[in-house]
Order: sequence, then C-alpha cells, then structure tokens
Amino acid sequence: MSLTYLSPSWFFGYEVVLELLFAVIALTVALFALKIYRISYQNQIKLFGISFSFISISYFIQSVFNYLIISKANENISRIFKIQSIARFDAMGLYAHIFFMTLGLVILAFMTFKSDKTRIFWLMLITILFGIFLSVNILYTFSLFSSIYLVFLSWHFINNYLQNRQKKTLLIALAFLFLLFGSFHFLIPVNHQLFYVIGQILELFAYLLILLNFYLVRKK
Repeated sequence: MSLTYLSPSWFFGYEVVLELLFAVIALTVALFALKIYRISYQNQIKLFGISFSFISISYFIQSVFNYLIISKANENISRIFKIQSIARFDAMGLYAHIFFMTLGLVILAFMTFKSDKTRIFWLMLITILFGIFLSVNILYTFSLFSSIYLVFLSWHFINNYLQNRQKKTLLIALAFLFLLFGSFHFLIPVNHQLFYVIGQILELFAYLLILLNFYLVRKK
C-alpha cells in the first residue's frame, strides 16, 4: 500500500520531487536548529532539530519508494531481495515513512512540555505506535493521530505568538496550521485526489515558512 493511490496520475512525478524537496528542507531546518543549539544550549532547540531530522528521513523514504512504485523498479528489487510480493515491499516503505514521521511529531510534542522526564516521551511514542500499527486501517489511524498532534502543536505555537507577537513565532504558527490543513482531509469524505494535491502545496508553504524562520533567527 502506498500514498500514490491518493494522487492523480498527472501529479505522480511532481509528488516525488516535492517529497524530496520536503526532505531537503526538513534536513536544512534540522541542521540550522542543531547549529543554534551548539551556541545556545537550549534543549528545546535540540529536540526541534532532532525531530526534523526524523521528519526528513520519513519524506526521503516516501519519495524513494514512490519513485520506485511509479517506475516499477520495485518489481526488480522485490525479486532481488526475495520479497514475496510487491505489495509487501510497498508496505515496508509506507510503514517506515509512518514510523519516522510519528517519531518526529512525538518529539515535537514532547519538546513543548519542556520536561526532562524521558518516561513521558517513551509513553507517548509507544502508545501512538501501538495504536497505529495494531489498527485495521493503519493509514487512517496514522492520519488521525497526526492531526491530533498537529492541532496540539498549532495551538501551542499560536499561543506562543499571542504571548510575544514576534514575526518568527507567527511564521512557525502559520507553518503548523498549513501542515494541519494539509493532512486533515484524510479523515473526512472528500475528493482525496484534489485535496492531496492541495495538501502537498500547503506542506511546501509550511516547510518554507519554517526554513525562513530559522534563516531569520540565524541572521539575527
């Protein structure tokens, strides 16, 4: 199972490129954050960088597997590695994407607690992973949990902006709202092909805003 079935055929190539671009932007944000951490030693900045490292990995995996599916190279790979079915190979890519994206979102949520109790983090992570991978509909459950986390993160960053009214915090708040709007359509009965394309475009704006935010922080 792959997310490509949600995408219109004309969007396949653009989808692979966008996912690769998301991976590069997320990795750039992660490197920026970790560089700032080495100067400021703020634990929240470090967690932000680590979370975006995992998000970058998730998009890179999704881009590679979607390319293999579109090019049908997954048939040859399945044969070389003696994977019994192409569907199983495709599922491996989807599960890996879900795992790393979930890990990134959980770290982001844990960051907002400003806690050093790692037991909270492991409880959050194990609970959500069990909930997703033991579900009958893994993709729907992943979308549900992702949306819940994005609602929480959006509210956190909006509240952060309302408290200090800075341009940088506004950019982050808008970015997470775009990510939320881009993923929410999975949970409602709509034309998913249309909203999938819109969601990808919103994700692009979101990651560009986050990148712009860290550029402004670094420039300052």
